[in-house]
Amino acid sequence: MASLGERLRHQKAEVFEGALRDAVMDGPAGEAELVAALDVLPSSRHVSVVAVLGDAQGSAGPQALRNVLAAEGRPRDTRCAAALALAKRCGPEASADLAQALSARDAVLKNYAMVGLAGAGDDRAWEQAFVRLGQILRRPGPPRGLRSQHLQVQSQVASAICYLGRHLDGAGGERSVRLVSEVRGHWDRLGTAEHVWLTQMWPGCVPDGPPAGEVLPPQARRLESWIRDPLFGPVH
Repeated sequence: MASLGERLRHQKAEVFEGALRDAVMDGPAGEAELVAALDVLPSSRHVSVVAVLGDAQGSAGPQALRNVLAAEGRPRDTRCAAALALAKRCGPEASADLAQALSARDAVLKNYAMVGLAGAGDDRAWEQAFVRLGQILRRPGPPRGLRSQHLQVQSQVASAICYLGRHLDGAGGERSVRLVSEVRGHWDRLGTAEHVWLTQMWPGCVPDGPPAGEVLPPQARRLESWIRDPLFGPVH
């Protein structure tokens, strides 16, 4: 039978996909094969390998994901996959890397970094994320085509508020008042699906809610659970 490394390099897609699943099951040895494969596989397969590294176990995967995320020469899809995989794999320890990615020139990569922070990050990127939310809310008008069932990946506003809302300082706190005021001040820039989502997840922040200083923060665990399901689930 061919070795795991040979199957990862196999031309047939079904053999390659099976090897990815086996690599996750094979613990640190399988992870080492995944990391090594990034140096020899065609770039068209890098996204799959990077995504699976988010589910693998071992000591080499996190640094490999950090290297991919920071590599400006890598394709966008690969770096976006690395942002999500690193958040899944390392949790709050990925916060510094994801915060750095918020400064990327690529808007799509920024969005994936925000999703990673929303699902797993600590509060060290709060100010950067608040600035990013302000940039998003100053877009020309409400986004089109947003669907409630896909809002985790479609709505830049939802992922930003998920992250920011998980790290507020209580009713009347500076962060809380700033976030409520920002959302209310640009309510007309939100799409219908975003309005519905916010009304459900954080009813106090709507324009006709209580004064900003009296709004209770949203439930952090509820926000985290919403953004993580299904994005943080196993790839296979």
